Amino acid sequence: MSEVIYRLDPKKNIAAFLIDTAGPVNTIGDQFIKDFAVATERANRDNVRGVILASLKKKSFLDGANLMEILKDASSLNLKYTVLKLQEVLASLARSPFPVVAVLTGQTALGGGFETLLWTCDHIFASPGTKMGLPEVNIGLFPAAGGPETLRRVIGLEKAIEVVMRGQVLPAEAYADSGLVTITTGKDIQNKAEQWIESHLDIVNRNYDPKWKEPLKPTGKVQESLIKKARDRFTVCLEKPYFKAAIDAIEEGLDLPFEEAAKNEVKHFAWLIEHPNVKNKIDLFFLTTSIASKLSGVNVQKAIPVPNLAIIGAGLMGQGIAQVCADKGIKVLLIDIDIKTAEAAKVNIGKGLDPLVKKGSWTLERKNMVMDNICLSDNYSGLKTVPLVIEAVFEDLDLKRKILKQVQEINPDIVFASNTSTIPMQEIAGESLRPEMVVGMHYFSPVPLMPLLEIIQGPQTSESSLATAVVSGRQQGKTCVIVGDGPGFYTSRTFGVYVMTGFYLAEMGVDPWEIDKLALEAGFPQGPLNVYGTAGGNVIYHAGLYMQSNKPGLITVPKTLIKMYEAGYVGAGKPCFYGPDMKPDQSAIKFVIRNESLPTPTREEVKEMLLLAMVNQAFHCLDEGVVKNYYSMDMASVLGIGFPDCWHGPGRYVSQKGVKFTLGRLQEFHDKYGLEFFRPAREFNRLIACGVDSGLV
Repeated sequence: MSEVIYRLDPKKNIAAFLIDTAGPVNTIGDQFIKDFAVATERANRDNVRGVILASLKKKSFLDGANLMEILKDASSLNLKYTVLKLQEVLASLARSPFPVVAVLTGQTALGGGFETLLWTCDHIFASPGTKMGLPEVNIGLFPAAGGPETLRRVIGLEKAIEVVMRGQVLPAEAYADSGLVTITTGKDIQNKAEQWIESHLDIVNRNYDPKWKEPLKPTGKVQESLIKKARDRFTVCLEKPYFKAAIDAIEEGLDLPFEEAAKNEVKHFAWLIEHPNVKNKIDLFFLTTSIASKLSGVNVQKAIPVPNLAIIGAGLMGQGIAQVCADKGIKVLLIDIDIKTAEAAKVNIGKGLDPLVKKGSWTLERKNMVMDNICLSDNYSGLKTVPLVIEAVFEDLDLKRKILKQVQEINPDIVFASNTSTIPMQEIAGESLRPEMVVGMHYFSPVPLMPLLEIIQGPQTSESSLATAVVSGRQQGKTCVIVGDGPGFYTSRTFGVYVMTGFYLAEMGVDPWEIDKLALEAGFPQGPLNVYGTAGGNVIYHAGLYMQSNKPGLITVPKTLIKMYEAGYVGAGKPCFYGPDMKPDQSAIKFVIRNESLPTPTREEVKEMLLLAMVNQAFHCLDEGVVKNYYSMDMASVLGIGFPDCWHGPGRYVSQKGVKFTLGRLQEFHDKYGLEFFRPAREFNRLIACGVDSGLV
């Protein structure tokens, strides 16, 4: 069956290319390219007045390459041939002597799908809900089917760089100002497309029109400045070669004719497929999209349906959880100690959504639905008919126990989920008469943007409560990972060690701001001392002391961190390592307590120590059964706590470096610097005893 169905309206002499590839979403593979070429040949042979591109799938217009097909022969030569062939067929349609229009009814056009539109289409008609973008860097590649070149001709260089380098997927409304996209309703969208063709029969595709003027075309010096800015921002980590490849292609394309520039993209693109860190990114994509649901295996039949839920605590976390739930159509009862606090929280949610509506990322209807789905209260009486309550107050065991007791007195059958980052379920449920109803749902800040939800299974958590938390989390659009109970669980414990390592490195004589810079070079999204300020030193200080009291042989809070906390250098609007403008605050240096007994690590050692601190702690969690397997370990560390995605996660990092090598380096750092969290986890010796040195995940 053809993946591009050709249909000709003989009366209007307008052809339709209807995309319908194998699989749940439309993707580009060899068959699609062949069928697209055949359809283009037929349109030219039939001397049509115009072509309309459309999709037979409800949600997907065309969403990038068929990765499974590419990975069957993941060679640079094969990929180069495929992309050049795709470029050839796109060029053939774009150069045809008739207008080409696309119709998207709330569908997605991603990667190669968006590039198909940008290269071939003279105009696009899209209904609200349509999304278009170039997310290739999120899987370790970049758009090479003319994406950077064609997009620049539509929205200008500066915006094109942002879309390509950030892997952005935007609502169709974001492109409306360019003149390429018209937003319209689905009822008459086809008629409008046909009418547009009739009134633009002599149009020349902008990519081949010598009279086409690039919008906001910058001068040569401004171009150089934009390219340099992109390099400084995106190419810091050498372990992420796809960023450098993308910006190299963009820069070189500025001085080349259109098709030559597009072909030049392939030169920078094809070799990436053989890079191990690109494979890591692609594997991580499949892990999060295809395998994740199998990792959090629960009996969904035991889950209690959650059409509505309650949230206790209307602070930033409670507001974020309420927004996410309401956005998915879940009715939310937001509860706080007084109604004015709850009302202020709802106002804050609305204010946070206004900019998204203003720039077209959200429709006004979507915002209004969210606000309508949130009700407010200052008491627990409404919990009698609610199946799930999420407690989102600050980290205070006595307060959490008090709330749990009050909730279960109102509704003993309610599933009680605590959004705690450190306190074990066993302690929270310690005085409860129904401990089996208690489960952890640890969200990450900011809740609407962070994809991970850490589900904590306490020693007495029932199968039904666990399943309810997981199913509800998925309903909220979160990627769920089930972990075992214990102080800090998996993510907070591992992330805490990363921050502590930053402080210890400062005490060893490394410049604090150099530490953060080296963390970025290692692939982390944020340096550990920057995290201390942005996450809030108060939170990290108390969490650190809690972990120290529960894991005294493994985690010790650095003296510098304690001194900074006591001096009020805790960030979040107060002094810290960085000022409000993110420039270094040199006054913080007076709190660093230099440990003269220890040598100062080299730049490369600093980067390795930051990575290995998290890796080793992850393996300690595996030792203790807190994290269940290598796949969960890797996914949670990347999605939740910023382990460099170019490594896939701690398990893959060890697989690539080798178990023996990793064990040796940990032992060296432990012996040299005396930090207990570098004491190698037992799992390394177990693997070596079994003859395993790689292939963990």
